[in-house]
Amino acid sequence: MIGYFFLPYGVQAWIPVWLPFLAAVALEAQFFFGGYRARPAPASARDRGPQPQDLAEWGWGPEFEDEEFQAYHDAPAEEPRRYARHVAEALVALAIVGGILFLAVRPRGWNAVSAANQARAEAVVSQAATKIAGHPAGVVCDTSGSHVGIVQEADGAAIVGGRTAYLVPRLCDELYQLRFKHRVRSFSRTARAIAVLAHEAWHLNGVSNEGLANCFGFQSGVQVGVELGLSESRARAMMRQQLATNASDSGANTAYLVPPGCRDGGQYDLDPGSSRFP
Repeated sequence: MIGYFFLPYGVQAWIPVWLPFLAAVALEAQFFFGGYRARPAPASARDRGPQPQDLAEWGWGPEFEDEEFQAYHDAPAEEPRRYARHVAEALVALAIVGGILFLAVRPRGWNAVSAANQARAEAVVSQAATKIAGHPAGVVCDTSGSHVGIVQEADGAAIVGGRTAYLVPRLCDELYQLRFKHRVRSFSRTARAIAVLAHEAWHLNGVSNEGLANCFGFQSGVQVGVELGLSESRARAMMRQQLATNASDSGANTAYLVPPGCRDGGQYDLDPGSSRFP
C-alpha cells in the first residue's frame, strides 16, 4: 500500500486510489475476525498448579503448606481478555487506515487546482506559446493522459506547425504555482516545465527537429520564465541548467541532443548580438 505513493503520477492515475486501501482494510478485517473466532483453551488445558498427588510424591508435606501456597493453589484461573484486545487493535488499525485514506483521496497537484484556476493557467501559458509559435496557439494540460504521460513516455507533445500543445499535469502545476502562487517549489522541476513549454511551442512554430526545438526552447524559456514571474537572472539560470543537463536528460534518445551550433555566437544562437546564452 505504501508503495502506491511512490509510483509515477501516470501510474497512480491508472490505479483507483481506493483499491490499495480496500486491500489493507480487508487484511485488517481478516486478522480481526480470525482472532475473534479463535476459541479459548478449555479449562482442563489450563495450568492449575501442582496437584496433591504430585506434592506427596515429591515429598511435600502439609507442614510446608502456607498461606501463599494455598492462595496460589486455590485461586481461580483468570479468563484472558482476548476479545477486548482484538477489538481495540482492530479499531486502532481501522482508524489509521481511515486517516491515511482520507489524506490520500484529497486532491493533490494539478487536481487540487480549481477548474477556474486551471483555465486561467492554461490561458496564460497559451499566451506564452503563442508568442513563440508566431500564431494563435493553445496549451492543454492533458489530465486524461491520451496525448502525453507515462503511456506516451513524453512530458509534452505538439504537432509541427499545429495549434495545440499538450503538457503533463505535473508540469502544468509547476507553471501554475509559479505564475499564480509566486513560488518555486523545485528549481529543477520548474525549469523543466518552462523548457518543455517552450520546446513544444517551437514545434508549433514549425521546428520539427527535437534537438533544435530544445536549443531554441532553452533560449526562449528565459523570457517565458520572466513572463511567469521569475527574475531574468533566475530564469536564465534555470535554462542554463537545462542546457547543461541536456545530454543526461536525453539519455539514449539522441534525437533530443542540442546540435553543435547551439552555443553563444553559434549557428542557432537566437540573439547573436548578446553574449548571454541561453
